Amino acid sequence: MSGPVPEEGAQQALMEAGLPGSDPLARSLFPPLATGVEWGLSRTTELLAAVGDPHLRYPTLHVGGTNGKGSVSATLASVLRESGLRVGLYTSPHLCSFAERIQVDGRPAEPDALLATAEELREHFVRVGPTFFEAATVLALTHFARVGVDVAVIEVGLGGRLDSTNVIRPLVTA
Repeated sequence: MSGPVPEEGAQQALMEAGLPGSDPLARSLFPPLATGVEWGLSRTTELLAAVGDPHLRYPTLHVGGTNGKGSVSATLASVLRESGLRVGLYTSPHLCSFAERIQVDGRPAEPDALLATAEELREHFVRVGPTFFEAATVLALTHFARVGVDVAVIEVGLGGRLDSTNVIRPLVTA
């Protein structure tokens, strides 16, 4: 496992601080995950390979930058949806519920669908030990393949060449 696994007390601290692991849906989606920063794409790549590289089953657009990523991503997804395509949108962070990060056709993913996909990924998460963002990215990319999006708009997290969203092979990068 890469990095220390938070104990129950650490999970409680996340909840009290209002951090990503504090959302009830997010807590039920993932086993205890690695904390801290360990740069690299290997964990994300390994997790996706374990489930058949779902991120390669649909075209993607990748959006990065300092300001405006969310607005540009939402606008691109809206334009693509209006053209008749089934569109996935992955953004972060969420405001109220983890499901906001993973949208299909302008609506947050159904929690039950995310829970089912997360359960299928759980043994891989335990084995590989991803960070929260790596696990969320793998969940989103897998969910998009499962629901059959025509295209996905993927917003970077912290950015840079080692951001876990860089496992995609985008048609367009903005």
